[in-house]
Amino acid sequence: MADRLNFARSPQNLIDVTTEIVRQQAIALLAIAQTGLHYTDNVFERQRFGQVRDAAITLMALVSDGDAEAVRQAVTLDLGHATPKVDVRGAVFDDDGRVLLVRERFDGLWTLPGGWGDVLESPSEAVCREVREESGLTVEAVKLVAVLDREKHPHTPPMPFHIYKFFFLCRKLADGEFDPTETLEVGWFALDALPPLSTSRVLPSQLELLNAHRLNPGLPTEFD
Repeated sequence: MADRLNFARSPQNLIDVTTEIVRQQAIALLAIAQTGLHYTDNVFERQRFGQVRDAAITLMALVSDGDAEAVRQAVTLDLGHATPKVDVRGAVFDDDGRVLLVRERFDGLWTLPGGWGDVLESPSEAVCREVREESGLTVEAVKLVAVLDREKHPHTPPMPFHIYKFFFLCRKLADGEFDPTETLEVGWFALDALPPLSTSRVLPSQLELLNAHRLNPGLPTEFD
């Protein structure tokens, strides 16, 4: 009861929690609308599901930047049965225990190389391609360290759709020069001297997790 009373005395906490509840419910409504539109041909049901989608977009815009059209463009890129998107990230460590990071063009911040999985690729194929495109290095995936639900970890900003993040340990196959095609910069960083991270993509705790698996390969794959 004391925790509830303390919470009641904190208007900012109440606003933050309410905002998160609205965001989650908007995502749930978007999923219902998208899946309904995919499976029904009934003109009246499609109209109703369209109205649900419009209402969800309005709610999502209220708790983001207020740009409903931007939210609409993001959510209409996803068609069919509503299912989580897949993001792959590859961790490469050098002999000194430094991790390979790339600096994103979008926000100028640093992250593990990675991105969306593509069709006709397995997860390991996708992560090796992403590392090559974003750093220039050729690698092989040696271990799936974790499959994490982005919603359950403190990534910012929130996304209008659900994402599962696949984290792989990768091994460099040959020495070579950095030759990124999709990023601004590439570098090796000690875990106690990290550059500003793109927390939308990776968190310090996830880098520590990957390093723990590097040091102890027998650790089980983590999830959620």
